[in-house]
Amino acid sequence: MRLNLNIYTVFMALILLLCSCTSAPDNKMDSVFVMVYDYENNELMDVSILIDGKEAGRTDIYGRLLFPCDVEKETAVTAQKRGYETVEITTMVRAGTLLYFRMGSGNYYAELAEKLLDENELHDALKMIDKSLEIEERKDRRYLREVILRRMKND
Repeated sequence: MRLNLNIYTVFMALILLLCSCTSAPDNKMDSVFVMVYDYENNELMDVSILIDGKEAGRTDIYGRLLFPCDVEKETAVTAQKRGYETVEITTMVRAGTLLYFRMGSGNYYAELAEKLLDENELHDALKMIDKSLEIEERKDRRYLREVILRRMKND
């Protein structure tokens, strides 16, 4: 009898625990959802999202950020991360809006410039290395720019 009473007590405690555990509804329609990826479809963590110049938050390890929105208005939304281009859009933002950003890194544009140089697409290579240098000034990228310019001069 004692064993049955203990099982009954544990069973009732478990039922009470399960019934008392309620979670907040998963309704995120009163928020704006942001997703940020690079051009190789990798999620970008720790991207600052600015709303009209004020930081709304930073993306998580999945490149996502959720922030509350209680008004509908045209808004400047900026995504910033060191080593990546800054992307800014102006759009109508309201609850339930999904904003999707793609950002290129300085490395991405430098690799693209090298590929275009190999294909003898010199003007496009110059554009890509200049974009890379805008993101992050580096000696190796400055050298690659000089190589592209010399090739353009010789062609």
